Amino acid sequence: MKGIARSFVYWPGIDTDIEKTAKSCAECARQAHAPSKFSEHHWQYPNGPWERIHIDYAGPVAGSMLLIIVDAYSKWLEVKVTNSMTTAATIGIIDELFSRYGAPVTIVSDNGPQFTSAEFKEFLQNSGVKFHKLSAPYHPATNGQAERYVQTTKDALKAMGTTASTLQSNLNNFLQRYRIAPHATTGESPSKLFMGRNIRTHLDLLKPEDVRQKVSMKQEINFKPSFREFSSGQNVYFLSGNLRMEKWIPGVIAVRLGDLHYEIEYSGKRFKRHIDQIRSRFGPQDHQAIEASDVEESSQQAASRHVHFYGNDSTLHNAPSTPINFRSAPTDQGSPEFYTPSASPVDSPVPRDPPSIIVRRSTRIRHPPRKYSP
Repeated sequence: MKGIARSFVYWPGIDTDIEKTAKSCAECARQAHAPSKFSEHHWQYPNGPWERIHIDYAGPVAGSMLLIIVDAYSKWLEVKVTNSMTTAATIGIIDELFSRYGAPVTIVSDNGPQFTSAEFKEFLQNSGVKFHKLSAPYHPATNGQAERYVQTTKDALKAMGTTASTLQSNLNNFLQRYRIAPHATTGESPSKLFMGRNIRTHLDLLKPEDVRQKVSMKQEINFKPSFREFSSGQNVYFLSGNLRMEKWIPGVIAVRLGDLHYEIEYSGKRFKRHIDQIRSRFGPQDHQAIEASDVEESSQQAASRHVHFYGNDSTLHNAPSTPINFRSAPTDQGSPEFYTPSASPVDSPVPRDPPSIIVRRSTRIRHPPRKYSP
């Protein structure tokens, strides 16, 4: 049209005038073709994960509806199976996600009645969501993030031959593999951007062990525990369960439950005790419960100690088999002998080298205190 007009006549601005005339023609507008479509709807890339999410319903798939939730930053995908698309059911699913990941800044959805209801808007406001953006009516490309994953999820479940009984298991399988696959847009896996790490799957068994793990395993193998140990059938004392009246009760190790826990048999019953509640007992002849405050030394110290006492001869004897209570020793001032508990078994003499701990009593003459009197 412009070319024909210019071949006969010309004036400045002829092309602009012809365009205005054509655009003002109602019949021309009715017959004109639709403008070219924009290939991709532009959304500003978020600053972090779960800042903007896109939601949409898909289905029915195997008799159920699927609520698709996509994080715009990491492309993390959540798919929830539901039999209801009501506002209450949608709020329940979204509220569960908010409790797990927090409330996003922006939510993008279509104009479905469950998303445009006053109840849903009130829920978003109370949850802390700042913006709820709706796509243009009859233009699903506005919410293209969710629409793209609706198709991806449905195609994956269809390829897996999903039925009503296998819907959830197939969905879990699909999500697990999708979340570890590098995304074409970000170049990273969704789990890496969303969680800061790749989730572990059975495919990780194919990878060789790293150096840190090998060193840790070697340290565990060569680790030598410093805690005490008891063997099955060993005579011990253990604390009673009454905290106000603590007593050390004689018993026998029945079963070792772990590094620090044992089962102790006493009077036909078994009691679970920690290593801190157990002391060694060196003889089965002592069956008297003793007060916890009377036990002056630990079982390890008592096991490695030899007590010397002197009578008419200079023989050296072993320590008693029960925890020693020096409070029960005689208080005779004139006796230079040294005492041990009465239940001590006397063994054969042992060499005095290396020297053992000698318990001695002072032989000095003691006088009563002299009080000052004016």
